[in-house]
Amino acid sequence: MKNETITKEYEGKTIRCVYDNNKYYYSIVDIIGILNNSKDNRKYWNKLKQRLKENCNELVTKCHQLKLKSGDGKYYLTDVIENNYLIDLINVIPSQNKSEFIKWLEKDSEIEKIENSQIIPYNGQKITNLIYEIRGKEVMLDSDLAQLYQCKNGTKTINLAVKRNAERFPERFMFMLTKDEVKTLSRFQIETLNKRGHNMKYLPYAFTEEGVAMLATILRTEVAAKISVAIMDAFVIMRKYISSELIEQRYINKQVIKNSEDIKVLQESFSKLEEKRKENEIYFNGQIYDAYSKIIDIFKMAKKELIIIDGYADKTLLDMIREIKVPVKIICYKNKLLKELDIRKYQSQYQNLEVIYSNLYHDRYFIIDKEEVYHCGTSINKIGNKTFSINILQDKDIKKLLIKKVDNNLLPKV
Repeated sequence: MKNETITKEYEGKTIRCVYDNNKYYYSIVDIIGILNNSKDNRKYWNKLKQRLKENCNELVTKCHQLKLKSGDGKYYLTDVIENNYLIDLINVIPSQNKSEFIKWLEKDSEIEKIENSQIIPYNGQKITNLIYEIRGKEVMLDSDLAQLYQCKNGTKTINLAVKRNAERFPERFMFMLTKDEVKTLSRFQIETLNKRGHNMKYLPYAFTEEGVAMLATILRTEVAAKISVAIMDAFVIMRKYISSELIEQRYINKQVIKNSEDIKVLQESFSKLEEKRKENEIYFNGQIYDAYSKIIDIFKMAKKELIIIDGYADKTLLDMIREIKVPVKIICYKNKLLKELDIRKYQSQYQNLEVIYSNLYHDRYFIIDKEEVYHCGTSINKIGNKTFSINILQDKDIKKLLIKKVDNNLLPKV
């Protein structure tokens, strides 16, 4: 079975590599084409290889032959070298741009390390290989998610969970593929689709990144929490690739980015995807996972007590606090969103919750150990719908006043 040939771009030149036996191997003639101005890279490598053999250089023993896809679309045996020995190869090739190329390789290898962590247990694939682009969105199929989350009844478990929580899955979170979309996808993934049991009678569902994050909150499998983190990391990797390709293409064509200041602004916007511990953050429409992750991180900061003030709290909040080890107080309106039945069921299993009904608060606040206060611009059940921010209160007097106000409120308990 041929391994998929991966192509990378460096200063307009293509480098082919392949992932085999948990290692990356790079085409040697492509590396030579980057470093040397030889008219015939293959001939140059043959002469260099002969000289290395004559000098008993062990680098030759690190070279192998694997089938890589050529420009004509066919696969040919090609001399490759493992990425761990790339620097040794580069050092024996005369070149003036070694240092810049090595820097690029070091940066690229960091991405590979992250990618290697995306190997999944059920068939040895990478999660990133299970992400498809459909209708202009990065999505995962229901059958892949069922196997990742180890659902005993496969997609039936997912379909039932979604049906019970239909209000949490708008079309931008999940959608059913059309027959034409399945046919288009099957042309590239025929084997994979057949193994998953998809046919034209039962059309698969596709889940966007937001849909996958929401699905993780309602499934109750043992691996759901662990796998959902790996899946979100995979989506981040895909965004990095897409983002970097867009920046490079726009820079080369000189159509969108016109000066270094534009590039700086663009880089800052992408870097926000990785920042989790900033004191003040803004989240845009669709950034549901980033926002949920930030809020859960805030909740986990509590060492003694967590107070959540959210008038429109619902069952979503209960799902988020069930792993919090300290007492939690939720202050909310008495409405039909947070049902008493849900509260009683939660309290029968978890002993950390106290619900207090009050209409004294308009905004949303998270009070950590009565020391830190975060202000949230939207109710938790509305996260991802519109742009909002999460800010930490810096003014000590205002913070102290709010905490005192909460303490002094004699509110009925559930």
